Amino acid sequence: MYDAPRSGRPRLLDAAAEQTLTRLLRSDPATVIGGSEASFWTVAMLTLAMIMRLGHYLSPATTRTALHRLGVRWGRPRLTMPDKLDPQKAERQWAIAEAVVTAGPTTAVLYADESRVQTLPLLRAMWQWVGQQARIPTPGSNVSRALFGALEIGTGQWTYLVREHLYAVDFIAFLELLLVVYAERPIVLIIDNYSSHTAGSVKTWLQAHPKLQVYPLPKYCSHLNPVERIWLRLKNRLAANRLYGSLALLLATVDEFFGAMTPAQARCWAAEEK
Repeated sequence: MYDAPRSGRPRLLDAAAEQTLTRLLRSDPATVIGGSEASFWTVAMLTLAMIMRLGHYLSPATTRTALHRLGVRWGRPRLTMPDKLDPQKAERQWAIAEAVVTAGPTTAVLYADESRVQTLPLLRAMWQWVGQQARIPTPGSNVSRALFGALEIGTGQWTYLVREHLYAVDFIAFLELLLVVYAERPIVLIIDNYSSHTAGSVKTWLQAHPKLQVYPLPKYCSHLNPVERIWLRLKNRLAANRLYGSLALLLATVDEFFGAMTPAQARCWAAEEK
């Protein structure tokens, strides 16, 4: 004698209840549960809200199972740029396009950006043995340096400068370096809207050096600057999960990285999707 096929115990949360759970996930818990000051849902809070709506008891385990069935997982969110639009976006993009198209054959078209390196290691996700979380030592005190970098789009030539700060005077020092590197060529420099780029001393310097023309990218559009992808390569290769014994060793490693980076590699990395 064999048992006939049976459907089994019915779910405590049917399709309609799961729709209710989905709506709760997309709402603010402070507006659902009176007196709550939480800004995100937990299993306990979701279970309480579901009990209030369904009128019968649920266990947290049932709620957790339903969440997994809906494709929801507990995890850390990621920071992102605010959803803003520069009202001058089209105007600035057109100005850049026009400057590049009308530039003469000897003009150096550069994208430039800044970054920082520090002795405190950057932590990145990595494979680890279960129960044996990797330990990355920290320096006694964190020391950092500013990096200024410019990529010539046409040739892949890379120019960089190490400074102590990211002040306007440091940016001017970098501009003066570009004038030395491209002494015989006019320069079109495309940069973001960092505060040091728009300082009064920088504007005065640019007026005295018309050979170097600066064009700002639209605000909130850092992804349009290909130099950022070179910084990402640098930090993932050298700074992630690794402690350097001294700032001098860290900067020497930066020099080694850029010394080994060919123009073809620089152009390839800059063209990668972010």
